[in-house]
Amino acid sequence: MRRLALPALLVVMLPLRAAAQTPDDTTGYVHISPAVGFHYGVPLKISVAAGGLFDFRGPHDDGVIAMAEMGQGGGELSIGYFRMIRFGQGFDVRLAGLRTLPDPRSAAPETTYLGAEAHVMFLLGVGGRIGYFRRATPYSGPNTYDNVGSFRVSVGL
Repeated sequence: MRRLALPALLVVMLPLRAAAQTPDDTTGYVHISPAVGFHYGVPLKISVAAGGLFDFRGPHDDGVIAMAEMGQGGGELSIGYFRMIRFGQGFDVRLAGLRTLPDPRSAAPETTYLGAEAHVMFLLGVGGRIGYFRRATPYSGPNTYDNVGSFRVSVGL
């Protein structure tokens, strides 16, 4: 009888061990990936961006994108929604804050702008970005640039 007790106990406990090895649905719900990009355009001139893609698990490759970008003409922080299709194709839309340095292109120097951008990637992350920004801080110098349109050619996000 004792010889059968240990194997019977192991057989009874085997399903418990298997259940402990299956992943829990609440862990790993969001997949985080790094995002980098190189851009050229108005008003930041040449710029480099870095951030993260927070991909929701599901049937689509979409989620939240958060980026910080620094260039010759200023810096930008943005957050928005992205959707990737395949082969580096996709799009994103973002809300952004832009702070210019003393020498931006087609914008008031040392001024903060708030606005929105849309970014389209055609193949392998190569694409373009357009945006519209409204000045959020006072500026009284020449060429006040109350509104700034941004256009950038990009590689990456």
